[in-house]
Amino acid sequence: MASPAETADLLASSPFYEPDRPIALYTWTDVMALPASRAHLVELLDVLVQCQVPNPVVLITKCAIPDDTLDAVVKARKAGLRLIVYVSYSGLGRDVEHGIRHDELKANFPRLAQAGVPIVHYWRPAFPESATEATMETVLAWAAEYAHCTVAAGLKVEPDALPRLAGLWPELATTPGVTEAEGVYPREFWEFIHATHQRHPGYPLFHTNSCALAYVLGTTDRFGVFGSEVCTLRNQCPTQQRRRCEADVLRRPHLTETMIDTALNRRGHPAPFTFDQTRGEVEVHQALPTNVVAALTQDLGVRVRVTRQHDDPYWNSGTAGAVPLILGDAR
Repeated sequence: MASPAETADLLASSPFYEPDRPIALYTWTDVMALPASRAHLVELLDVLVQCQVPNPVVLITKCAIPDDTLDAVVKARKAGLRLIVYVSYSGLGRDVEHGIRHDELKANFPRLAQAGVPIVHYWRPAFPESATEATMETVLAWAAEYAHCTVAAGLKVEPDALPRLAGLWPELATTPGVTEAEGVYPREFWEFIHATHQRHPGYPLFHTNSCALAYVLGTTDRFGVFGSEVCTLRNQCPTQQRRRCEADVLRRPHLTETMIDTALNRRGHPAPFTFDQTRGEVEVHQALPTNVVAALTQDLGVRVRVTRQHDDPYWNSGTAGAVPLILGDAR
């Protein structure tokens, strides 16, 4: 849709661009799947290096990474591009994940680790078929050996995909709210991922991408997650990282309603709002797109809640306030 050069220009001119914020590439496809898309990636990495893009850059894949593409990733990192690779590994078989060669997928972990490329294990999607203790322990043990951390993301259910997904997981068809949820989880999977510290002490598991990236990059939470229920009850976060986030909160200027009003005006959405200082949360009494919500959240460093914008395809994200949904018994 856009050449690598055009992509870099569009990035720099975006009203949401900030030089310190992570960028995810090719989020609606798997860039490693086809020779043409891999060639586009290699050229784009060269362009980003030439432009001296300072942002952390994320690639996400469930496919094998060929040697020449891995070489291009390593070359870009050596040239200063802050590349991180998310490897999406669920433990599901090819009967569910059609066309995925799981041996090659798993091989990405040691190959990337040996090349010095930071890895985040993306544990998705969650299905009853893979929510058995044996499968989940196999997945976690492999990831913990090579990755910096895991992000557990459950199953995203798009409305158009619901009939097909319900063929694999019938309970989806009879449960209200599955298409609005941040992620849908079998109960056994949910319980397992909240006890991973018992099996692999010291290996972090997050439910929030922003926290995983902060940990890998050695930075602090920018999404108002620190101190929230997700932070304290769901994320398996190392003590050192929590201390880093706590110190950052103490250093920040005290947030005021004037600062919030200025941020809303800067983003072109002046609107009435309520600021809950105790919860560290801003509620904007107006419908806003998710990209604006995400930008405001990072601008202010606190959670931003808004009125739902129903035609926004990203609405059911944690950034926009969607919550997880846990279903029944995985067996």
